[in-house]
Amino acid sequence: METQRAPKRRPDDGRRAQLIAAATAVVAREGVAAATTRRIAQEAGVPHGLVHYWFSGKDELLEEVVQGMLRQLEAVTSAPAVEKPGRSAAEDVIERFRSAFAVVEGDDRGRRIALFELTTWSLRSAEHREVARTQYAAYRATAASVTSDWLAEHDVELPGAPEVLAQFVAALFDGVNVAWLADPDGTQPDEIFALAGRLIAQFARDSEDAVRS
Repeated sequence: METQRAPKRRPDDGRRAQLIAAATAVVAREGVAAATTRRIAQEAGVPHGLVHYWFSGKDELLEEVVQGMLRQLEAVTSAPAVEKPGRSAAEDVIERFRSAFAVVEGDDRGRRIALFELTTWSLRSAEHREVARTQYAAYRATAASVTSDWLAEHDVELPGAPEVLAQFVAALFDGVNVAWLADPDGTQPDEIFALAGRLIAQFARDSEDAVRS
């Protein structure tokens, strides 16, 4: 663990963002262990002391890296799905999954691995465990936004169920991402999403029937 010192706070001239970008690049390319403040400064092309001018150390920098990755992921995966008249609720779920996964699939592989590595990094320390909780809360929030749009579009009411549905969608998407990274030949996202679409549509029908009865 590197020595931590309170960073000096002055008006940002762009160096803070530059260091976060450098840390993100190092983690994505070489992993968390390689992302020392010295290595990050080298990547950014600045003196090592400048890192501690803006950050208390590596840990604060990594927290910023996670937050930046989450903002980017949320921006691309929460984009509205293309509306297609006549598409069934199940077909719409499948299309939304596929559209979101296509964005993730097209992202740099090292960046996606880095995000999972940063998750385990935060979980190994009680001091940083909140970073992982924030990360997965962001996943659920994005899923909740998407599922809310889907429910409204298909005029489905699920009293008490949307939160559970958002958790399911977030966990499923995260799991498919990990499985596909680890074993792309043995993981078929399209088939998984097709099954998920049918299950979610059936879940919606069952829930509405229960409300009516």
